[in-house]
Amino acid sequence: MRSVIVDCAIYRDGARTEGPADFSDALEEARASGDAFLWIGLHEPTEKEFELVTSEFGLHPLAVEDALCAHQRPKLEVYDDSLFLVLKPVQYDDKAGNVTAGELMVFVGDSFVVTVRHGEANPLGSVRDRLEKMPEVLQHGPTAVMYAVSDAVVDHYLDVADALHGDLEELETEVFAPNAGSGQNTAGRIYAFKREVMEFRRSAGPLGSRWSGSPAPGCRSYTRAPDRSSAMSATI
Repeated sequence: MRSVIVDCAIYRDGARTEGPADFSDALEEARASGDAFLWIGLHEPTEKEFELVTSEFGLHPLAVEDALCAHQRPKLEVYDDSLFLVLKPVQYDDKAGNVTAGELMVFVGDSFVVTVRHGEANPLGSVRDRLEKMPEVLQHGPTAVMYAVSDAVVDHYLDVADALHGDLEELETEVFAPNAGSGQNTAGRIYAFKREVMEFRRSAGPLGSRWSGSPAPGCRSYTRAPDRSSAMSATI
């Protein structure tokens, strides 16, 4: 189980604290304190491995099913006592001109955050490092983590959109150049570019509408994700 746990820590009053090595004991400590929460990050857990997390955290069965199955669309689900967010982080290979999408699931409860990542696109390391330097944000609890993760994903969408725009300008220059070559190679590049844009759109496009009716309006004072994801939807 330890091989799929990327990080596991208790946060109290916005600061990371030393806690039990076992995540079950750490969760019990966070719940008992009343003013702390546990954040555990997992990378591609198997069904058997995730069963341990499911039973300890009391995660909703439908959300668990989504977390174990790849190829989910971005969405925000509200259950009785928890939230479940699906995001599609992307990465861009400038040399190959390829857009690759991963998947990121975030479970949020009163005293915990569970993040489950599929694929190599990974904004979480930088998010945790940044949040640990911002106790005024972390002290808002698990929802602060959810919004910070969303911010990181949306920020990277903007970077990828800029890169694709640059590729489009290069392609337009090639197509309309006076000495443009044969159409076969150009047509191939146009098709490849369209394919990458479609991959990006499938990841980023659905996100903007998911923030309507957000269950944590107080978080808007320190997150840009709702506004920026709406702008991203309009852009693509």
